[in-house]
Amino acid sequence: MSARIYVVEDHPVMREATVTLLERQPTLSVAGAAETAEEALAFLETNRADLLLVDTRLPGMNGIEFVRRVTEQWPEVKCLMLSGHGGQSYIDRALEAGARGYLTKGTAGEIPTAIEHVLDGEIYDSTADD
Repeated sequence: MSARIYVVEDHPVMREATVTLLERQPTLSVAGAAETAEEALAFLETNRADLLLVDTRLPGMNGIEFVRRVTEQWPEVKCLMLSGHGGQSYIDRALEAGARGYLTKGTAGEIPTAIEHVLDGEIYDSTADD
């Protein structure tokens, strides 16, 4: 069975590139994609995803607040942050909100590996070696 991944990213090119990358992974399936946290919350009301790949900067509700909401409402859904910011304060806030991992957009090629680690119950931080 493949893990169902949902992408929450406001930038259309990044969203499409991420979906394309995920569709190439034999053990993953793309459950969908949203431009905003609000769209993603509506999806989760009636659909299942194993992991959400979430941008930190979203219009309206930001990604960190979104992760906090998801973690409270659907604790079984894991969240992995994808951000243009590698600063420790962003990472700390994301993990405190309930994210199980943090990737900078410069390490987007690590997405499949990060997803695997997070689904295995680990915390993943692409900035740990920086």
